[in-house]
Amino acid sequence: MGSFKNTMIVFFMLMTCGLGQQIRAITAYQNCDQKWHSEQINGDSQKTICQNGSLVSCISMILQTSGKTINNRAVNPAILNKYLTNNNGYKQGSEINFSVLDKVGLHIVKTVSDLRTAIEYYNNKYYIVLNINYGKNYGVLIGYNEKDAIYLINNPINPSETKVAAKDITVALIFKPL
Repeated sequence: MGSFKNTMIVFFMLMTCGLGQQIRAITAYQNCDQKWHSEQINGDSQKTICQNGSLVSCISMILQTSGKTINNRAVNPAILNKYLTNNNGYKQGSEINFSVLDKVGLHIVKTVSDLRTAIEYYNNKYYIVLNINYGKNYGVLIGYNEKDAIYLINNPINPSETKVAAKDITVALIFKPL
């Protein structure tokens, strides 16, 4: 119910803000959801999904939205984290080994710092994960207003903060379902 509620909040905000372009419906997950908040990332007791899992949550959102499964199970942050942990999906610490995602049907195309390039990919139906505030958070792009340099995200850390200014975006990771 939490994901539906957050989706409705985002939808309401977008309707009242008038972005003038279609918003993409993408599953919304929160890092600190009771179902997975205490799961350890890569077996590290100092790093949990709640504390350090925004990229895992974002990738889970994309996999779930694109209908992918892991071991015949719907994807959520706990399922993806377990898969990554058991399949060399982490490099050092909590850094994700993106090549492992190909096996579950998601390919990283590239990482770019140019938001125009990211928007071109977004407009061609790719999924974009934005790195926000120099790595402190990630969010899945669901819409944008280029004129005002505002980007809308599903934010796994703070679902009520959906607007991100271009100046707060470090890089964009571009994904394509296989």
